[in-house]
Amino acid sequence: MIKSVVALITAVVTFFSGCFSNVFNAVFFPEAPQTESVEFAKKLGNGWNLGNTLDACEMGSAEKMGLESETYWGNPYTTKEMIEAVKEAGFGTVRIPITWAQHLNENYVIDEEWLARVKQIVDWVLECEMYAIINIHHDDTFWLVTDKEHEESATAVLTAIWSQVSEYFKDYDERLIFETMNEPRVVGSETEWSGIPEHYEVVNNLNFAALKAIRESGGKNESRFVSITTYAARCETEPVSALRLPDDPHVLVSIHCYYGTAHRSEFLDCENRLTLREKYEMYKIFRDIYKIIIKKGYGVVLGEFGWTDRVNLENLAERAEYFISTANKFGIPCIVWDNGLDFRLFDRTTHILEFPDYIKP
Repeated sequence: MIKSVVALITAVVTFFSGCFSNVFNAVFFPEAPQTESVEFAKKLGNGWNLGNTLDACEMGSAEKMGLESETYWGNPYTTKEMIEAVKEAGFGTVRIPITWAQHLNENYVIDEEWLARVKQIVDWVLECEMYAIINIHHDDTFWLVTDKEHEESATAVLTAIWSQVSEYFKDYDERLIFETMNEPRVVGSETEWSGIPEHYEVVNNLNFAALKAIRESGGKNESRFVSITTYAARCETEPVSALRLPDDPHVLVSIHCYYGTAHRSEFLDCENRLTLREKYEMYKIFRDIYKIIIKKGYGVVLGEFGWTDRVNLENLAERAEYFISTANKFGIPCIVWDNGLDFRLFDRTTHILEFPDYIKP
């Protein structure tokens, strides 16, 4: 008799627990619309950034650089074995940040050797059956200034680069994604990381100009997924709301989230355990992105996130697990920032993944 009562109570508790769980997920993690863009974003899985590599440069210098720029910030040359190790670690996407400014001539023509090197790394990623994302990265310290004064000149260089890159990769399949810009902003201004309405509008115009150049190149670029971004790739409600979304089913939105920072250069450490308030703040970021972007049918990719703390590993693992799993529940893949230095996740010489908790979800 007692066993029967216990079994009944257990069954009832299990039933209502399941009901509560389903209601909680429905309310707090609503189902995203099943558009091509949203479904494609989910396919990317969580990823890894090949940071401080093809994006390395002599910021602000007018001097051209050759292939040696890849190691200019201290990282080794990228090898096929390195990319294979990234795949083996469990990542689904590799984001390849690229700075083009010092590989252009006076007519904005890209150096052929540089394009070939980009192609080589992209090919390695695709051969490993991962997705590859290429972009325009630290050019914001050269020609990519997002105010009205520089909009015309910035548009000219932006469209020149994307026209050439699009032509070069026009026969590649959907596993290659173009990201129009990295963190477009007015570098050095008082509002560099927050922006003002004028800057938001210029970023919108530049996104549309890049998308137009890509689509007009033809081939598979007519339906390739292209990721546009907010001012400085900010994830807060104001810049996300200011993003103009094109009428294009093959567009994604790229945002970055270094949670706990007022500016890009100040990072949250993990000295203390994750609090309920921090959990809510992380959740709220993704909930608002869902409401503003995903609910309209556009997939979102979190192109950069990370923490510099390498001492409090238990706390780091807790934050990473909650952050990534929460984003994933909203259908947002997360691509961890790895610059080989303070944000190092993966040893590029030994090919050892040093902090595997970033990809557990």
